[in-house]
Amino acid sequence: MHNNFFLEKIDYEKIYAHRDWDGVIGSGLLLRVFDLPISFLNRVDEAVKSVIVEVPFSLDAYVEKCLVIDHHDCKREPLKSLHFGNHVICDENYSSVASLIVDYFDLDTPEEILDALDLIEMGEIDRDDLAYKMFISFVSDMNNFPYMDFARAVKMGDWDRIIRWVDNKSSSKDAELVVLISKNKLKNRKELIDGVQLITYNVRDKLDVGAARLALLELEKTAKIGIIIGVDDIYARYGVIATKKKKINLIQLFHELNRMSWKAGGRSRVGGFQIPYELTLDQAISMLKEAFLGKRKEINL
Repeated sequence: MHNNFFLEKIDYEKIYAHRDWDGVIGSGLLLRVFDLPISFLNRVDEAVKSVIVEVPFSLDAYVEKCLVIDHHDCKREPLKSLHFGNHVICDENYSSVASLIVDYFDLDTPEEILDALDLIEMGEIDRDDLAYKMFISFVSDMNNFPYMDFARAVKMGDWDRIIRWVDNKSSSKDAELVVLISKNKLKNRKELIDGVQLITYNVRDKLDVGAARLALLELEKTAKIGIIIGVDDIYARYGVIATKKKKINLIQLFHELNRMSWKAGGRSRVGGFQIPYELTLDQAISMLKEAFLGKRKEINL
């Protein structure tokens, strides 16, 4: 384990972890180091005296006296600005935050689990059976995913419990339907502008939500940028924007969406948005198109 004066002197009060497999396993491993409550979330707006595990930040996030552990955008905004008043452990050589945590704190974890996590984080789930099953099991019922239970299982080293759940869930009828719905969504993808493709999903339908997340992985393979937009009745509510292209930087796009009174944030290659007022899908798509065209050069699209 690394001996670090800063880590020993700060009295951390909470762990914030990303709502995905990497966040669950990474935070579970940290429970062996810090005996703290965990909250799982998709974006940090404010945090004090907290350990933040791979959670993206809003563009105006207030973060003080925190330990930030990540493997994305180590030298880019907004993570770059967090070095003042916080302790940041970030290394882009790691494909998953769990792998970074294992090495930094010298923790024991099965290699097959870490290998699967790395592939999930890279969006290459088809290269490994366990990675595929873990991702499919996650997206088949994201609302009921046992985040805290699995974090505790990781702390105790009860990997068999997690694998059994993954095997059962990935072979379920829901998982099968998610795959089928995802394929149909990809057939109906739309072109926002050249190189940018989008699909929509029903925020009230758990299978549709999961299918959109699965379809986004495929969008990133065929388009420069992929977008999924969640719709409630006729209104667009929130979504995810992602790319695998290293030269593309989405940060300026998120700034532009915030200027339009959306709530957006994330990293250079992935982030999300929420629309805090009633906006039809067609109106939201029109505003997205305007934002992309206005920031095309800054995004490097």
